[in-house]
Amino acid sequence: MKLGIQLYTVRDLSGDGMFKETLQTLADLGFEGVEFAWQYGGMDPSELANFLKSAGLECCGMHVQLDELLNAEHLVYKYAMAMQAAYITTSLASRVSEWDALIPLVEQAGRVAATKGLQFTYHNHHQELVRVGGEYELDRLFSQTSPEFVKCELDIGWIKKGGGDPMAHIAKYAGRLPQIHFRDYDDRRDSVCDVGEGFINASSVRSAGESAGTEWLVFEQDVYPVSALTSCEVCVARCREAGIL
Repeated sequence: MKLGIQLYTVRDLSGDGMFKETLQTLADLGFEGVEFAWQYGGMDPSELANFLKSAGLECCGMHVQLDELLNAEHLVYKYAMAMQAAYITTSLASRVSEWDALIPLVEQAGRVAATKGLQFTYHNHHQELVRVGGEYELDRLFSQTSPEFVKCELDIGWIKKGGGDPMAHIAKYAGRLPQIHFRDYDDRRDSVCDVGEGFINASSVRSAGESAGTEWLVFEQDVYPVSALTSCEVCVARCREAGIL
């Protein structure tokens, strides 16, 4: 299992003028891959792919919009293929009330991605942990889509915030879980926190992820006690302690 980072974590350091320096800093810290979220450093697909290679980073995913996924000619696919990304992802957490209409489109997005040689994964937030008829809406999405075309990028921090059991969800989606979003959450303070300050035991997540067949552990944190890069350093330190790096 490899360690990546969702670049939304360092969004304020990812403007075109800072982009390359920030990604090189992340590589130097020990991250092995980056997951993009709408920012590409002002580079075209081939230039960005060449830069990633020079920085010693892989593209461990791309987070894009559903309408972009459904358009086979969209630029996001050109970026994904140039960077040899294995995974492309979206989230629809704010639209759970539209699930009946959206679930077929999620399946369709997975099929379009597959024509480009990409695996589609769905990224959850806490909103999908609402129960309807005794079933989590997140589980309904996966039960009504094909495991071949729709896999899971499980954000364990949002599972915790939603009242679920992160480790049980990792086990539930074993074999369908190539990416885990490594977000810690302190439910005593109802807040995202640095890795190790909430519920996360990095060794336990490593063991569960390996058993589930997870390829990438993708760090994401959107609020920080000190700074984004300090929180990145904490994450890397916890992962080294756990033998992930």
